[in-house]
Amino acid sequence: MLAIWQSEMERIWNRKSTLLLYIAYILLVVAIIWSHKVTGTKVLRFGEGTVVVNNLNLPWLMMSEVALFLITAILPILYVDQLSGDLYSGAYRLYMLRPYRRFQFWLAKLLALSASTTIFMGTSLLIGVFAGWLFFPHSSTFFKYGSSIASSPSDAVPYILSFYLVLTLVCLVKLMLSSAVCLFMSRPLFAYIVILILSVFLFDLFRPLIMLMDPFQQIMLALRVEGSFNFWMCAGGLILVSIMISFTRWQKKII
Repeated sequence: MLAIWQSEMERIWNRKSTLLLYIAYILLVVAIIWSHKVTGTKVLRFGEGTVVVNNLNLPWLMMSEVALFLITAILPILYVDQLSGDLYSGAYRLYMLRPYRRFQFWLAKLLALSASTTIFMGTSLLIGVFAGWLFFPHSSTFFKYGSSIASSPSDAVPYILSFYLVLTLVCLVKLMLSSAVCLFMSRPLFAYIVILILSVFLFDLFRPLIMLMDPFQQIMLALRVEGSFNFWMCAGGLILVSIMISFTRWQKKII
């Protein structure tokens, strides 16, 4: 199983499309950080007011826009390219000749894409932390999202890590949804369009599933005690349903 996973990781990162997406993502993160450096403040998109950007809040404030592009474009393009792309091109017919169980191939692909998602998350976290430390004012107080009560700087570290962990979870929800769709829609462009439409449809059904389109506010609210149950229920439920559909379809799909 480890050998298949390593093979999938190599295949993902040996593709020019993956490297181009990764470079585009880094440039996006840098551009948004630079805009915060120029203005010195951040106007929150959901009417919460204006926040002064400092070394403690930059790593999560910058993700307001970054997460939007990440969850709607960058990662779905990566997922569709690797899932639908391999099915549509017939590449998996060659990989299936190896002496492994059928479900192991699909599991290895999903685990490799999960690891790649973590690489994207880790990159933005490192850039945000170092940029905040080097280029932004250092603050002695830390304010959590939507709170007027000052916290100590030591609270910033677990808060930032929690944000990125939850954002990674949301990206994995998108991955599992994509894995189910791609097995029914093998053309990459069509699969991407269906994933986009389905994300909008699910958001109309359950408000917390706006995380599939614009996750920032829902994540910040989920980090607070109140109002987080629906978020976790929707995220966990959608992952479970998508996994069931994905693996059931994979076992029955003719390659």
